[in-house]
Amino acid sequence: MSTENAHDPRARLVREKYFSLRPKPLERWLWAQGVPASAERVFWLHWQEGLQRGDWCSEVPLKRVARECCLDLSTVTRAYQLLAKLGCVRRTDPGRDPANPFNQATAVTEVRVPRELLVELDRHPNRRAGLAVKHEDLAPVRASGPVATVAVAEAPKPLDPFLGLSGRDRLKALAQLTNGMSAAEQTLYREAMRTHAAHISFDADSKLSAEDRGRVLQFLSVLAFQPARAAPERPPALAPAARGPRKLSLFELARLKRDIQGATTSAAAPELMRQVVWSIEEGSLTRFPLVHAIHIALKKIREGAWTRPNRMPPHWARAMSAPLETCRRA
Repeated sequence: MSTENAHDPRARLVREKYFSLRPKPLERWLWAQGVPASAERVFWLHWQEGLQRGDWCSEVPLKRVARECCLDLSTVTRAYQLLAKLGCVRRTDPGRDPANPFNQATAVTEVRVPRELLVELDRHPNRRAGLAVKHEDLAPVRASGPVATVAVAEAPKPLDPFLGLSGRDRLKALAQLTNGMSAAEQTLYREAMRTHAAHISFDADSKLSAEDRGRVLQFLSVLAFQPARAAPERPPALAPAARGPRKLSLFELARLKRDIQGATTSAAAPELMRQVVWSIEEGSLTRFPLVHAIHIALKKIREGAWTRPNRMPPHWARAMSAPLETCRRA
């Protein structure tokens, strides 16, 4: 980026003003679907809010969405309907707030990647290694500064030797390689896959060509690279309890709050919500998958069999809504 003229308004916009990140594959997918500009505005607003929170969820009142997107309320409502139909967002009503029973609750919106885009995501080119941005470093993007300040260098990802092939074709190509190995090579190959090793030794008279041996080593390098990168991103519902207490997302908290209010009285709902969340995140329900744990808790509440968890700290509290924003758009 040229900085020769410090007073150039274009340079000032990039250097001093807020900006947002829009992944190209997702933006082009929205264009290909013919999504109206109004719906795009609504989607990117929630994308940026969810990115800043870190859990891809946001609680933005309808009037604020209309104001920030320069749209009327009916247009925003139609945009939500279209985006939900495309699989770009999902929304849920968190239930009434006992402190404000006559106010309409703000729906929780979660942005999602459409299934059609997920299928072809690997076909889109990646950024250079020096420009890769970690997920945890994306939240401060709205702070002022040039684009270069958000670039975080990280180790380059090994190139997949079967990139662009479908699942069936990948298996077929991999089977051709393994069938050409000797018994000793296959043993070393399976052990490398088990231990996530990136290298094996081939026989001196190996039947595999130099090109095929390179593909095998390249494939093992990809497998060895993935566990370290993918493990922290596993969904909380699928991660084992040994990895630490899981945290319900804002969307999951909102849906749980609504379901508890429907299963009990308004007066008892807040305390039951506190107990259920603790039990799911840190108590006895952590050993169950998330959806199963929620169903167990709701069934016990409906049957009147729910009791306060024994080990629950008396003053335990959990933030049930979006954190206060420390900065706003200029």
